[in-house]
Amino acid sequence: MNQALPQPPLLRPRLVAWGLGIGFALLVFHAAHSGFDHDEIVYLHASWLVSQGQRPFVDFMEHHHPTLLYALAPLTRLLEGSPRGLVFAARLLNLGLLAALLLVFARIVRPLLRDRDARWPPLLLLGCFFFVRNSLEVRPDPWMAVLCLVGLWQWLVFLRSEGRLGHAALAGLCFGTAVAVLPKALYFLALVGLGTALCLRRRAAWAHAARGAAVLVAVALLPLAALALALVRLGLWDAFVFWNYTFTPFYYWKTHFPGPSASETLLLSLEESPVLWLGGLLGVGFAARAVWRRDAEPAVAIAAVVSVGFILAMFETKWPFSHNLLLMQPLLALLAAVVLDRVGAARWRGALGLLLLAMLAKVGVLCLVYTENPGAELVQKRLLEASSPGTPLAVPPPYNPLFRPNAFYFWFNPQYFVAAYLEWCALHGEPPLEVERDRRAWRERPPQFVYVPKDEPTWAPYDFASHQAQYGQTDIPGLWELLPRPRVP
Repeated sequence: MNQALPQPPLLRPRLVAWGLGIGFALLVFHAAHSGFDHDEIVYLHASWLVSQGQRPFVDFMEHHHPTLLYALAPLTRLLEGSPRGLVFAARLLNLGLLAALLLVFARIVRPLLRDRDARWPPLLLLGCFFFVRNSLEVRPDPWMAVLCLVGLWQWLVFLRSEGRLGHAALAGLCFGTAVAVLPKALYFLALVGLGTALCLRRRAAWAHAARGAAVLVAVALLPLAALALALVRLGLWDAFVFWNYTFTPFYYWKTHFPGPSASETLLLSLEESPVLWLGGLLGVGFAARAVWRRDAEPAVAIAAVVSVGFILAMFETKWPFSHNLLLMQPLLALLAAVVLDRVGAARWRGALGLLLLAMLAKVGVLCLVYTENPGAELVQKRLLEASSPGTPLAVPPPYNPLFRPNAFYFWFNPQYFVAAYLEWCALHGEPPLEVERDRRAWRERPPQFVYVPKDEPTWAPYDFASHQAQYGQTDIPGLWELLPRPRVP
C-alpha cells in the first residue's frame, strides 16, 4: 500500500498544529464547564469510598476491576468537598491520556503513509466528538485504551524488528496492565493475536512471532499477578471473582432488560463522524483484499480485525454504549488515514483537508454547547450543605454528592442490578444476601435523603415505595428527607 509516489499532505503541518492546540484548549474548557456523566460519578464516588476505608464488592456494589478506584482515591482526598473540582482534575488526567494516545497513534500510522512526515491523521480522532467526550469522561476505558494502543505499537515494532524481545516484553506489560484496569482488554488482545496470524507468511515470521508472543504473555501475567495478590491481601478475592466473572457475564449477556440499540449507537457515531467511519470501513475492505493476497501490513490487518470484532461485539452486549467503541476507534482511524492517503487528485486532497478542519470545528462548537445532566450540581450542593460527612444518603449518579456514604449496597442502577442479582440467586438456589442487607438498612440506618429524578423514576433505591411514607418532599422536586420519628412516651 506504500509503493506509489509520495503525495503532499492533506493539511500543512502548521495548520495541523494550530488545530491540535485549539482543539485541546476547547477540551480543557469543556472539561471545566460541562455537566457530569453518570459513570463519572459512579467511579469517583467509589474512589472516595475507598479513600474512606470501604472495600469494593464487600461494602458497596462494584462489578469491574477496582484498579482505577484505588488509583484515584488519593485525588478524592485531596479535593474532598468539591465535586466540580474533583471531576475537572480527573478529566485533566484523561486529557493527558488522550494526548499520549494521539502521539502513539501518529507513531503507528506514519510508516503506513506515503508522506512519512504527515501530521494530519490525529485530526481524524480529535474531530470525532464521541471519541473525545468518551476519552474525557472519568471511567477505566480511557486508561485501558492508551495502554492497549501503546502495547500494540510495541508489538508492531517487534514484528518489524529482528529478535528484539524487549519490545514484546513492553507490549506484554502494557497489555497486562490494561487487563488489570478493565478485562475488556482481553478481547482486544485476542483480536490482535488473530490479526497477527492473518499477516504472517513465512515460517521464519511465524517463529519470530511465537517467541515474541511467549514473552508477551509471560510479562503480561506480572501486573495481573500483582492485582490478584492485592485482592487476596485485602480479603476481596472471592467477592471480586463473583461480581466480575460470574455476575457481570450473566448481567451483560443473559438478562433481558430494555437497553439501547447497537444499530442506533453505530448509526449515530457514523452520522457524527462520517469521514472516520466511511474511510475506516473502506479500509477494512482494502485490508481484507490484502490479507487474501497475503501481502497485508501487520498494522492494517490487525486494525481491520479489531474494528470488525468490536462492531460485532456491540450486537452481543446488552449495553452497547458509545464508550465501548473507544478501543477500536483509533484503529478505525488508522484504516481511514491509509485510505485518505491513497487519494491522488490534488483537488480531492484539498477537499478532504477542509473536511478534517470542518470536523474539528464541529467538535469545537460541541465543546462550547454540549452538557449532561445540568441540574446535578444543584442537588449535589444542597445535599452537601444539608448533611454531615457521616450522613447516609440514597442518591443515584450523576446527582450523588460524591463525599457522603451510601445507605445501601446497591447504590446505583438498583432497578437493573437488584433484579439481575435476584434472578441469578433464584437460578442457582443461593440466598440473596446483599438484597437482605439493604432491607435491613431501611430499618436500622435509613438514608437521611433520597433523590429520585423526575425523568428517571426507576432510579429510586430498592424498596423505596415501601418506606416512602417516612419521607417528606423538599423544595427540590424529587428530593425526599427523612421525617422525624414520633417520640414514644
